[in-house]
Amino acid sequence: MYTNLFLQKEHGTEKQMLDYNDILNLKVNGEFPKRIMVQGEAGAGKTTFCAKIAWDWIEGEYFKQFVWVLIVPLREFKKHTIGEIAKSYLAKNNTATVSQMTEYIQSNPDKVFIAFDGLDEASGLIMKTKSCESQPSVTSSEACGSSSETGDIGLVDILCSDRIVSCPVLVTTRPWRAVEIRSDGDLMELYTFIHVEGFNRENLSVYIHKYFPKNDDKANQLIQFFSDNDVIYENMAPYPIYVAMLCLMWKKRDEQKIKKMKSLKTFSQIFKEMIAFLKEHYAQKEVKKVGSRSLTDHLKKIDELLGPIAKQAFNGLLENTLSFGEDDFQTCEEIESKDTACLVGILSQEDRINADMDTHEMNSHVQLSVFFPHKLFQEYMAGFHLASLYKSDRNEFNRLIEQVVLPGKEEFRYLLYFTVSQNTHIATYVLNSMLNCLNITRDLHFIVDVAFESQDPGVAALMKDRVSSSEESMLTIDRYMTAHTVAGYAFIGPHVGKLEIRKDCGPTTSLDVAEMICSMPSLKNVYLKKAFHHCFFATLAKKGKESKVSSSSTIVMFMYVRLSNLI
Repeated sequence: MYTNLFLQKEHGTEKQMLDYNDILNLKVNGEFPKRIMVQGEAGAGKTTFCAKIAWDWIEGEYFKQFVWVLIVPLREFKKHTIGEIAKSYLAKNNTATVSQMTEYIQSNPDKVFIAFDGLDEASGLIMKTKSCESQPSVTSSEACGSSSETGDIGLVDILCSDRIVSCPVLVTTRPWRAVEIRSDGDLMELYTFIHVEGFNRENLSVYIHKYFPKNDDKANQLIQFFSDNDVIYENMAPYPIYVAMLCLMWKKRDEQKIKKMKSLKTFSQIFKEMIAFLKEHYAQKEVKKVGSRSLTDHLKKIDELLGPIAKQAFNGLLENTLSFGEDDFQTCEEIESKDTACLVGILSQEDRINADMDTHEMNSHVQLSVFFPHKLFQEYMAGFHLASLYKSDRNEFNRLIEQVVLPGKEEFRYLLYFTVSQNTHIATYVLNSMLNCLNITRDLHFIVDVAFESQDPGVAALMKDRVSSSEESMLTIDRYMTAHTVAGYAFIGPHVGKLEIRKDCGPTTSLDVAEMICSMPSLKNVYLKKAFHHCFFATLAKKGKESKVSSSSTIVMFMYVRLSNLI
C-alpha cells in the first residue's frame, strides 16, 4: 500500500495514522468495528484499497479468518440484494442458489467480510435507519437493493446495520457523502471513519522511480514537476490514478510537450491534456504519420463520436450512475461512440455476470457493464456536454446550472471546474450565477476555486468587482486553505487592506503570495508568519518597483527560518 490511512476521531477534528496491516486489529470501544467508512477524494485509492483486501484474502496473507470476502462496486449492484450479488461471483457450474447464499451469510455473519465500494456512486438517499421518523423520498428498492419477499437482504439494510449486524462491513465514499452520514446522529454512531490520504512525498518518489526503473533522470524530472507546482502537488500527487496517468504521459511525450505540461496551472488544464493524450495515443495506432492531415481528421472524428458519450456521462452524473447497460447504446452511432470511447480509454467494458442463468434470471442482473474507469472521466465528459448546451439550448443550460448544479455544488465541484474551463462566455455566466445564487460570505473559497479554473481575465475582473471588501478587511491564508484556493485569490487580486499568511508555502504558493502583495492596490498591512520558498523573496525584489500597493503600506514579518525544507 503506497497510500496512507488515518483513523478519524470523534467529530473528525483529530486523526491517527493507521498501518494497513493493522486494520483487522483496529479496536473501537474494545472491539473490532462492524461498520467502517473509508472516505477519500476522487482518485485517492479507495477502489485500489478494496482490491488489495480481496487480493490479500485470496493469497491468504490477511483476512484469512473470513470464509468469504465480497467486494461490491455499488455503481453496478446498487439495485440488487446481497444474495444476488454473492451468487453472481460464483463459477458458472456452481449450483448454489440465491437463497442458499443469503442463508449462509445470515447464519455465518462473522465469517463474511463485505466491502461496498463507491457509496457516492449509488443514486438516491439510500441510508436511513429504521429509527428515523422521516422517510427518504425514494424507496430502498429504487435507491439500493432492498429486501425482497424471498427473504433476501437488501444493501440498505446492511449499510444501516438493520440486518447481519455482526458482519464486518466496509464502505468507501467521497467526503461529501461521508458528511451526510456524519450529519445523521444514528448513522454516525454506527460507523468508524477512516480517511485515505493518498501518496505522501516519500510514497510518490518510490512509485515514480519504480515506474521508471532504468531512467532516474526521467523519474527525477517528474518528481520535480510535482514539487514545483503546489496546486498540482496538492490536487494530483496524492492520488494514484493521476500519478499513473502522468507517468505514462511523461514516458510517451516528447520534450516540447513535456515543456507545455510544466506550464499548466489548473486542474482542468491538466485533465484536458490527459484526455488529449488518450485520444492521440489511440489515433496514432490507427494513423501512423504524426502531423498528417489524416491524423487531424481522425482526431476530429473521435471528438464527434465522443459527443453521445458526453451526453450519457452528464445524464449518468445526475443519476449518480457510472455504469451503463447495452440498452443505453442502441443506435449504430451510439454503439460506434461506445466502442470508440472504450478504445480511447474513456470508457471500459466487461462481462460481470454468470452465463449459466436462465433468461428470466439474467434479465434481472447486470449483463454487459459499460462504465467510466473513474468518476473524474465521467465528470470531464459531462462538463463538455453541459458546456455544449450553452450554445444549443441556452434555456436548458441556465436551468441546469441554477436549479441542479449550484444547489448540489459540492457534489458537482469538478463538473463546474470542467464546464467553466470551456470558454469565456460560459465561465462568465456560471460565475455570475454563483455570485447571485450562493452565499458569498460562506461560499467565497468555493467560488474562487471555480473562477480560477476558468483562467479568464474577464472572470477575474468580475470577481474582483463583486467580492472585494473594505480596506479594513483581511484575507487570511491558513493551513486549511488549499494551494488551489490561494492561486485563485492571486488570480483574482481582490481589494483587501490586510493579508495574513498562516501556512508554510511551497514554490507556487510563495509565488502567488508575492504576486498578491505586489498587485493589491488597497493593501496596507501584510503579516507573514510562516516559511516561504526562496522564489518569494526573488519575486518581491523583482516586482517591488512595479507594485500597485499604496506607498503608506507597512509590511510586518514574523517568520520561521525553515526554508531548507521547502526548497
